Amino acid sequence: MAVPRSADLPRLDHIGILVRDLDSAVTHWSARFGVGVARKVEVPAMGISAVFLDISGAEVELYTIDDRDALDAALEGTPAKLDHLALRLQHADGPELAGCAIRGPGRAEPIAAPIPLGDATHVWTEPPGIDVVLQLIRPIQ
Repeated sequence: MAVPRSADLPRLDHIGILVRDLDSAVTHWSARFGVGVARKVEVPAMGISAVFLDISGAEVELYTIDDRDALDAALEGTPAKLDHLALRLQHADGPELAGCAIRGPGRAEPIAAPIPLGDATHVWTEPPGIDVVLQLIRPIQ
């Protein structure tokens, strides 16, 4: 089996944590670890607010969703949960989604197509055999 070139391998983009109270979560993370905000993202069409924290070059995404019913269902009574691992893929096509249902962030309902955000498309999925939620980020073709 040929070893892929490192330029072709996925890159860890961030770890996503779904939170009930975004401001409180940012305050706690900043105070406890002395980390700063790398960027803030608002996606009104998807009802998402996110803050990315810079932790020595790695990012932790703290995010919440506006739909309180969906948030309650996803958090199951907890204030926060580790939600996903985001991988940035190097190619717009590939076998990574074979046999996978795709969905949006923080929601269990399937979606019809990847979500374009910036210069990439995004999907959230739980590939068979991986069994954790991955956010796969691909360049737009």
